Amino acid sequence: MLSAASKDKKSTTERSLIEKYHLGPLALHTGLVVSCVTYAVGGAYLFLSIERPEEMKRRAKAIFKFQELKDQFLGNLSSLQPETDRILETYTKKLMYMLEDAHNAHAFEHFIIPNGVPKDMWSFSSALVFTTTTVIPVGYGYIFPVSAYGRICLVAYALLGIPLTLVTMADTGKFAAQLVTRWFGENMAIPAAIFVCLLFAYPLVVGWILCSTSSITFLDSVYFSLTSIFTIGFGDLTPDMNVIHMVVFLAVGVILVTITLDIVAAEMIDRVHYMGRHVGKAKQLAGKMFQLAQSLNMKQGLVSGVGQLHALARFGMLVGKDDVEKTVPEDGVIAFSPDVMDGLDFVDNLSIYSRRSRHSAGNSARNLFLS
Repeated sequence: MLSAASKDKKSTTERSLIEKYHLGPLALHTGLVVSCVTYAVGGAYLFLSIERPEEMKRRAKAIFKFQELKDQFLGNLSSLQPETDRILETYTKKLMYMLEDAHNAHAFEHFIIPNGVPKDMWSFSSALVFTTTTVIPVGYGYIFPVSAYGRICLVAYALLGIPLTLVTMADTGKFAAQLVTRWFGENMAIPAAIFVCLLFAYPLVVGWILCSTSSITFLDSVYFSLTSIFTIGFGDLTPDMNVIHMVVFLAVGVILVTITLDIVAAEMIDRVHYMGRHVGKAKQLAGKMFQLAQSLNMKQGLVSGVGQLHALARFGMLVGKDDVEKTVPEDGVIAFSPDVMDGLDFVDNLSIYSRRSRHSAGNSARNLFLS
């Protein structure tokens, strides 16, 4: 009973510590980074074991061909003195054709030229650069597999390694962006500006370091840095750089680009949403103002119409009064009043004067018109 209770208490304490210090997400991020590093190192050993024997065979073959071509040239040159120019031209063409192969050129540079320093193309450092630039992916093209088995393994290695590395880079960048967000709060304008400045300064600083430690110029160093951290990687420049420094430079640069894009994109999206919300509110306000203007315009039109009707009514009453006054002369004399109208009755006499005498003087047509 006591052991079970102590185990439960211990597990509860461990869970509380994990939740308090956010050890779960941190372990996930660390696991991704360790997996990515292990994948790159394991791939370096894999391709080294595949391509190193192939390099040895190609080197021996290239050295034999160079020696054979050299012997042919010297033999022809001593026996055919008049055709020296043609022999020299033929030798040069064959030599240039052989040097088009990277392994032949490497063998000629390090093993045929006097005082050449022997140097293997496939070493652990070069293999690590190869796997790192494959999965990031930059792809300088300094070295590459030439055997069929190595190329098949490269396809499978890249199909699994590139998504793993991209997920690791994105996760690391997002984790760093969350830390920055907690530090600065909701205001993301300041960290966005800081990381943009860092993104511009990073290639300049690395370029200055490369310019100081290698034989390339400052402009070429900055060019190499930019094409590397943005995963362009033309491979046209090969600065003398330590392998570990190269890997760290690439990883930090790509993560910096990821963080900057994440923060700047989040800030731009927030601004776009803010503008969209305010544009929607402005549209609603404009619609309400338009409806209010329409209602005010209708009320004003109704008031104006009623006023016009009142004015017309007043004008009609005045005109009617003037006409009545003008139709009845002041002396009461009508211009023409025939006497024959006194004896005529209306068709409906009953409705007009049914209670009066039909032929009385007050019920005549003349008096009806004048009444």
